[in-house]
Amino acid sequence: MPDCLPRRDDPTLREACRTFTQVLRNDLKFEGIFQFVPESLFSAIPALNPDNPNFEDWKSIGAKVLVVTRADLAGSDLTIEARAYAVETGQALLTKRYAGRADNPRTFAHQLSDDVTALTQQVRGVARTRIAFVSDRDSTKEKRTKELYIADYDGFNPRRVTVNSSLNILPAWRPDGQALAYVSYRQERNPMIFLAEIFAGRSSGNITGERGGGQAFAPAWSPDGKRLVYSGNRNGNMEIYSVNADGSDHRRLTNSAASDTAPCFSPTGQEIAFTSSRTGTPQIYLMDNEGLNLRRLTTVGNWNDAPAWNPSRQYSEIAFTARIEGGFEVAVIDLATRQVRQITEGRGSCEYPTWAPNGRHLAFSCNRGGTWQVSVADREGREVVPLATGSGNNVQPDWGP
Repeated sequence: MPDCLPRRDDPTLREACRTFTQVLRNDLKFEGIFQFVPESLFSAIPALNPDNPNFEDWKSIGAKVLVVTRADLAGSDLTIEARAYAVETGQALLTKRYAGRADNPRTFAHQLSDDVTALTQQVRGVARTRIAFVSDRDSTKEKRTKELYIADYDGFNPRRVTVNSSLNILPAWRPDGQALAYVSYRQERNPMIFLAEIFAGRSSGNITGERGGGQAFAPAWSPDGKRLVYSGNRNGNMEIYSVNADGSDHRRLTNSAASDTAPCFSPTGQEIAFTSSRTGTPQIYLMDNEGLNLRRLTTVGNWNDAPAWNPSRQYSEIAFTARIEGGFEVAVIDLATRQVRQITEGRGSCEYPTWAPNGRHLAFSCNRGGTWQVSVADREGREVVPLATGSGNNVQPDWGP
């Protein structure tokens, strides 16, 4: 992947090309499915002719696919032209043209990364996805607040979603990526579930219809976006309920003297994982979406919480927060074998895992050096990378579509 080439000598265009190239390489490396020809080998072959690449040159340094990009600027509009070739045959695998504002070449890089990833016909890229999270960066000494933010998958471009100067926590992306369900304390200081339609600029309060001091926590959407599951105390203690997105058809799914919370749907929508203390300490349980066929999932450890079902049907597994040797870590349990693998280790406490839409990566929050920050890792935990999402404590991530 040689550098993006500006069509003319212009400092703004050169900088846009530089940013575009770096972000594109980072995006594709993040996916973990491509091997890159080292850039140090580029000097061993003649300079690229973008209009007529010499594929023998690129073949000589081991390239299988060549991605050529050119950029031009007209006023405040940037245009990126991209082609991907099969080096062996010279066949064009992809031809794209991206146009828009010149001040955000990162967007074009994310788009091309997902388009190149799609060439594999196996993996959907996540470069254009977003992560929602909770931050206390807006707090003051006089008023403690937590607001919701969203950022690009790599932590760039954080934007504030809520502006009510209250406590807003536990965001959950609607599957269409247009709205967030979340918990807010801004009405009567009771936790209730709200809906923020981000791009429409609308907000709906108490969407589960709690009354008389009722509390609602931990919303999670069904895969089709038609129903929510959540934890509520409308019958006295915390139980799992499901409800239509418009607040109708309430159904109680659990019935125990224990605290049941943190539900999430399986990728098919037919099962629900949740946390229950019915055996004395929090453990992960499974049931069908009507509350039947209840069974315990986790059996190792005395504290397992916050399950997150891998959304990809390729992987049958659930991530969760586990207390291991006194600290909290992120772990994943294989549903077929019940084998558990630890994702984080020795990084301070880590919790609230959430999967990328393609099921190949996890995001979670870790406390290192006294500050909580959102981090990401591949599903095996081989590399954990903190995201630069901004100041303050940044927690409870939810990875959107």
